[in-house]
Amino acid sequence: MALSQAELERLQDRLDAYYEAEKAVLRNQSYKMPDGRELTRASLDTIRKAIDGLRNEIANASGAPIVRGRMRRGVIMGQ
Repeated sequence: MALSQAELERLQDRLDAYYEAEKAVLRNQSYKMPDGRELTRASLDTIRKAIDGLRNEIANASGAPIVRGRMRRGVIMGQ
């Protein structure tokens, strides 16, 4: 999928915003106000899924390989 430079920049801007949101959630997931009300930030799991999706979309558009999981190697043993 070929994206224009402007589209790639918009994706990168969104990715940067999600990284900032992730940092905010990691610093302080919820805040209790003196009057008893509580503010809870977004779900960290949702933010991380969006980050993974955007990273894959950017990598796919720029031709970089997409790496999922970890590489495993098996050795066949003789009997």
